[in-house]
Amino acid sequence: MRFEITGENRLGITRDVVNVLTDFKLDIRTFEVTTHHIFADIPGLRSDRFALVTHRLLQLPGVSAVTPIDRLPTERRRALLHATLAALGDPVIAVDASGLIAQANPAAQDIAGSPDAPLRDRPLSDFLTDPDINDLRQSQFRLPEREVILGGQTYLLQVEPIGHVDDGTDSADDAPWGGVMVFHRAARLGRVMTALQDRSHTEFDDIIGDSKIMGRIKAHAKRLASVDAPLLILGETGTGKELFARACHRASNRADQPFLALNCAAMPEGLAESELFGYAAGAFTSARRGGKPGLLELADGGTLFLDEIGELTPYLQAKLLRVLQDGRFRRVGGTDEIAVDVRIISATNRDLETMSHQGTFREDLYFRLNVLGITLPPLRDRREDIGELANYFVTRTARQTERDAPRIAKDALSWLTHHDWPGNVRELENILFRAVALLDGDILTARDLTSTASSPPATITDETATSRDEATTAPATDPINAAIAQGSLAEGMDMLEREMLMRLYPDYPSSRKLAERLGVSHTSIANKLRKYGISS
Repeated sequence: MRFEITGENRLGITRDVVNVLTDFKLDIRTFEVTTHHIFADIPGLRSDRFALVTHRLLQLPGVSAVTPIDRLPTERRRALLHATLAALGDPVIAVDASGLIAQANPAAQDIAGSPDAPLRDRPLSDFLTDPDINDLRQSQFRLPEREVILGGQTYLLQVEPIGHVDDGTDSADDAPWGGVMVFHRAARLGRVMTALQDRSHTEFDDIIGDSKIMGRIKAHAKRLASVDAPLLILGETGTGKELFARACHRASNRADQPFLALNCAAMPEGLAESELFGYAAGAFTSARRGGKPGLLELADGGTLFLDEIGELTPYLQAKLLRVLQDGRFRRVGGTDEIAVDVRIISATNRDLETMSHQGTFREDLYFRLNVLGITLPPLRDRREDIGELANYFVTRTARQTERDAPRIAKDALSWLTHHDWPGNVRELENILFRAVALLDGDILTARDLTSTASSPPATITDETATSRDEATTAPATDPINAAIAQGSLAEGMDMLEREMLMRLYPDYPSSRKLAERLGVSHTSIANKLRKYGISS
């Protein structure tokens, strides 16, 4: 039986309690003393004798209560600790100063290959060679984070010392008693990154568009989302390829696993390789000590989205093909093969089939990526969705700029509906953002839109009216005529230059690509884009 004695914190009360229990010839298995409380565990104490013991204890000076309990404080703390460790998905091992394992959670037991045989009191060196116990002692269990191999898998090791209670004295014996070692899997870090980067949790119902073509596309994508195979999303720039990739991940069996993305056109080959595959310790001069996991490792168990896959270099195409074939790769500068389980969703606005025939994209990689496919329609093919999209972007921009959402006039809606939208939804979003941000009143008209748009619509069908609510734009203007109408040659040339850059930018959405297309320097294009306020 376990019971608790509550009383005064007086000198000698513990001795008096022990004397009473000894008089009854009771075998005390556990005895704990704290301020105002004494706890005892006496297995042979029956209920009838407990009443006699309680009567004697209450006669002691300062004792106010004797109460049966189900667990001692130490037992309760131990149970809570075990439950906490068991709930952790990462392996956790506590070692003493001599290098013997003092505690290990179930995840550590499984990784060490001995789920049934306890690891307690076994040497840490049986399972981990780096760092060894001498490194831990010398650092007083305060090692910087490093990558280690445990059970044949790569982990990021974090070590925290277990020290003495601070009693205000300085002593050479104040070295830690041992340390707690936490082993973080790269995929768990990937889930943390996903949670921080993607707070929207995009699903198919969140994708705006109720037109017939969008209804068919979303229904088709939902069916493909549940199939655990590579998915290739095609479509012009700005059609929402990443939105569909995120929605497919959320609708798949990997929804609770990481979703990470890499824009293959946004970085040079060397940087893209290290981002995708990671690098080993000492791979190059500026490499982080201990190496760095790549997106493939961080996304293990989840989904990796490769945007602009058509921009991948032939060398990286070959490395990616190996991952798709057998799920294994080597880090940059590494020798060990790493196995991952990752679903690849890729996207591009380029014709990969034609590129594979021309030899600019590996044909075998194209077939591996195109197991499942979705082609997203341009905005001009689903004009009935423009009104809903416009309301959404206007409301969101008003919230971001901390103003009331303006009303969209009829002529503005007509302008939006008849525009060709070469940049698709992204262009629509940018035009509405600029128009709302610069709007003085509370009604958004076509005139407000044309002042920020790249080119006016072909026709406007609303009736002409004199009120601001129903005002129409000027007739469509040819860029040459508009330039001629300017007051000087310099102003006209500026207008033509801006028109050309605005039309080309959606198809070459970076200053480097646009500079290469026009045959001028990157710096010159970057300055002109900044001058005319052109951005993605």
